[in-house]
Amino acid sequence: MSTTPLVDHIVILIPHSFLSAPPTWFADLFHFYPGGRHADGLTENTLALLADGSYLEFIAFVPGVDPARRAAHHWGGKQEGDVVDWALTLPSSEGGGKEDAKLELLGQQKAFEQIQRKVRDKHLGVEYADLVGGGRVRPDGEVLKWEVAFPKRADDVDGGPVERGSVPFWCLDVTPRQLRVPYEVAPEFTKHPTGAVGVAGIEVLLEPGKTTESAGGVYDVLFGDSAKAGDNAEWKISSLAGQGIHSSGAVRLGPADGTKELHINISFFTDDKSLVGKSVGGKVDEQHTLTFNLVAASNGSG
Repeated sequence: MSTTPLVDHIVILIPHSFLSAPPTWFADLFHFYPGGRHADGLTENTLALLADGSYLEFIAFVPGVDPARRAAHHWGGKQEGDVVDWALTLPSSEGGGKEDAKLELLGQQKAFEQIQRKVRDKHLGVEYADLVGGGRVRPDGEVLKWEVAFPKRADDVDGGPVERGSVPFWCLDVTPRQLRVPYEVAPEFTKHPTGAVGVAGIEVLLEPGKTTESAGGVYDVLFGDSAKAGDNAEWKISSLAGQGIHSSGAVRLGPADGTKELHINISFFTDDKSLVGKSVGGKVDEQHTLTFNLVAASNGSG
């Protein structure tokens, strides 16, 4: 089993009304695939599947949820309309059966444990917790199960959380991945008005200091040594089926502008030449907008 990390999905927090009655600008961005409610009962989502095997998770808190439970959720303190997190996975053969999925998971668990050790042994102040179970129920009743591992502070007695999104978390499938990410089973859902076919860039802007150094060290373990330009560093990223669809994407780490301790910008490869170089999105509320940049998709891996 390869230990090459792959972009699994991007998490974007939205108002629940965007699921029940989406504004026109939002509905016009992607061809959405039904998501479902998560096992904790706090959140539900809708997805935008991408042709390269990754996807966008637009997640919302369920109306009427207990404020204390929301506050304790790992995205409970995040602003609606922001990219709040991103996840990696490991290579999969895309086998269709449950036995295939079990074998995949065993191999992925061992590969993750290797990465987990490498990050821990670097003494970066950040490490990955052990895998824990999660899941949700699709609208058609299909039960999805997975395992996730989140980053934590290594210098805490109880290993408290780090700022979510500063480094990625992990998501490995227990049930067959095609049930969670049916980009091959339902290819019509990978055709989007924006022409988006894959993740081109994940730009993580952090307040300079120890957190940035720790994040950069984790990225070096995950993606190899960075290319640096001034205050910015860059690493190449891959996806499950990106080769032949677009060139390599990139994770970029740079300084925040002072208005937030953390901000994440996302750009997509588009196969619509008329949209190359443009931004798409709209207002979430009077103070916040959600936008994505579009760049040209070129065939082959760069």
